[in-house]
Amino acid sequence: MIEDKRKLEFLQEFLDTVEQKANVVGSRQTPFLQEVLPYINMEDEPTLIYYAKRDLKLQINGYLYFEDTNVLNLYVVDYEPLFENDSIPVVNMTTIKEVANKAKRFFTNVDSILEIADKSMEFLDLIKLIRSNRNEIEEVNIFVVSSKFYLTNKPIDLSIPGIETVNVHVWDMDRVYKLSEAEQGIRDFDIPFEAEYNSTIQLMQVPSPEGNGLIVCYIGAIPASLLAKLYDDWGPKLVERNVRSFLQARGGTNKGIRDTLKDPEQRELFVAYNNGISSVAKSGDIIQIGDSNLYEIKSLTGWQIVNGGQTTASIHQAFKNDIDLEGVYVQTKLTILNTGEANADQNVDRHDVEDQLIAKISEYANTQNKINKSDLMANTRFMSDIEKLSRNTWIPTFDNRKEESKWYFERARGQYMVDISRRSKGKEQTAFKKMYPKEKVLKKVELAKYFMSWEGHPHVSSKGGEEAFKKFMDLNSQYGKQSLTTNEDGEAVKQVQNISSDFYKELIARRLINAYVSDVVDEMKLKGYRANVIYYTVAMLGHLYKQRISLIDVWNKQGLSEEWRDVVRIIAANALNYLRESAGDQNVTQWAKKQDCWSGFIKESAVVLRALV
Repeated sequence: MIEDKRKLEFLQEFLDTVEQKANVVGSRQTPFLQEVLPYINMEDEPTLIYYAKRDLKLQINGYLYFEDTNVLNLYVVDYEPLFENDSIPVVNMTTIKEVANKAKRFFTNVDSILEIADKSMEFLDLIKLIRSNRNEIEEVNIFVVSSKFYLTNKPIDLSIPGIETVNVHVWDMDRVYKLSEAEQGIRDFDIPFEAEYNSTIQLMQVPSPEGNGLIVCYIGAIPASLLAKLYDDWGPKLVERNVRSFLQARGGTNKGIRDTLKDPEQRELFVAYNNGISSVAKSGDIIQIGDSNLYEIKSLTGWQIVNGGQTTASIHQAFKNDIDLEGVYVQTKLTILNTGEANADQNVDRHDVEDQLIAKISEYANTQNKINKSDLMANTRFMSDIEKLSRNTWIPTFDNRKEESKWYFERARGQYMVDISRRSKGKEQTAFKKMYPKEKVLKKVELAKYFMSWEGHPHVSSKGGEEAFKKFMDLNSQYGKQSLTTNEDGEAVKQVQNISSDFYKELIARRLINAYVSDVVDEMKLKGYRANVIYYTVAMLGHLYKQRISLIDVWNKQGLSEEWRDVVRIIAANALNYLRESAGDQNVTQWAKKQDCWSGFIKESAVVLRALV
């Protein structure tokens, strides 16, 4: 099958990236988890650690604790790089559960692990966290991250004594592949409800005040059986705009949907229990019924479910399991986007307006789950301009050699691998990789962390890519979208500024400085808190010597000069000691996320470190 071939090519490129990084750091599981994490929809990033005891069947690769909700996320990796080139590597439910149980056993055996553990190891922070919060933790989410394809899509049930809720989230390569494909662009397609499904949808048009006619909105209900058939036929195409689309029915919410549909006595209450779906379309065959405000939807073009991916997938799973859906209805909101007609005479980019509207609809409709700002902002003009500059700006060469490579800014997750897969194997792919080497790929959330660190916000970078991305977008709001509000002359109140070539080069320079510091830190073989040490070292370097380090010069040389190596060594060693000592009884990684931590580092160390050069 063509789709299987594309999945295999995607997997090969994905694992090749992991293997390249593994050759540098000496391990595979952590680089693999780092590559998958951008696809996992989390506001914050986990602390990456590694602890494994094969004889005891214990393993943990990362953790994230939410103090305000008493929720603990545990991450455990199932990584096997070798597979048959002509077949998709598949993982079954039994193996997934075995891997999840490794994380469970770590949680339940922290006392005995503490007795035999090396007291200098970083995973001790997690042991202390579990021991001190054992009575407060109400929910444990175990993320099984696998390099295989979990095609059976069966939910994993697990329990931990004393924990009210335990969820197992499987992030396999099938899920990563689907998200990557979905983000590459939306293809218009027609769904003929009447012609193909012998059914139409009747919805009520919502009265609209006089305006610019950007949208027409309809509300009502769609038969669950029809929604299930549509998803069965069209699959992920229906949820490409849903940045929170969970294509697998897992977790507490999904279990509730599934259980309600199973129970005949509960089935009629489904419409009362469930919030339904919110969708958008570009146009459709929509006929008014008489003189009423009821309309019959016969077909839609570019129909996208922007909220309700979990509901849709769960109903589809019930449908596949032969659960009777007769009489079950799903609340539906349909918004028709008239951006083309409404802006025909205005100097506004129709696609830009459409992206803004869909992003806002997605954000405000998804109140149940947080949405990554980076997902919503992927199609902004700012991100697109950075992407264009990365495709048009050659990397400087030395010794008068011909320029032959560029940095590759990944506006959407998985964009680089999809770009490769669209080219023919052999010369075409080889030429593309030569022009855009894998080590020159730059993800948007990484870009934000590098930016925030150099600009003096290492505590923000320590919070993770999403938080850094929000602040990055705020600090560069002048390059965002122009306002939809116009003055009396029809001009946008807030005009967007164009980013310059130098702005782009300085963005890359911050990445180069981060890489330089990372190399020095790795050479030092410091124990623990690698990411936080790098962020704080970069921030202190910028704080002290920003006037002496030209970002354009860094771009031209594609790195910092060797004169800074000893300086970076001293700052890094100082940063690690400061983080450990100043944290006191606090978790070091949590302490590093606070403004007070950064302020204290400046107060305690800046004067001494300023005299280094």
